[in-house]
Amino acid sequence: MKEVLDELKNRVNERIKNDEKFAKKLSTIKKSFLVAFDDKEFYNFQISGGKVGEVVEGKQASDIEIAVDSDTFNKIIARQIDPMAAYMEKKIKIKASLFDKLFLTELFK
Repeated sequence: MKEVLDELKNRVNERIKNDEKFAKKLSTIKKSFLVAFDDKEFYNFQISGGKVGEVVEGKQASDIEIAVDSDTFNKIIARQIDPMAAYMEKKIKIKASLFDKLFLTELFK
């Protein structure tokens, strides 16, 4: 799943380069993320300084925690499932403030 997260990181960083409005929005954000796949694989990354940092394996306390099965996540990344629909159907669990949850929807656009 690290490869999928790396692909997402690259996609978001590319969007930052090409979308001035999006880049400005992220320029002030500093958040840490934990993504748990199937309660077996754990990955961390940060958004800071207007970019998404490296994805590293492990479990650390984070501002935003996401728990999802790998199949659902792959479908979200492939845009076969809407992230909000997956959240409403409890296929993805997000532990974060309301502001951070709204921020996540912006990242997955």
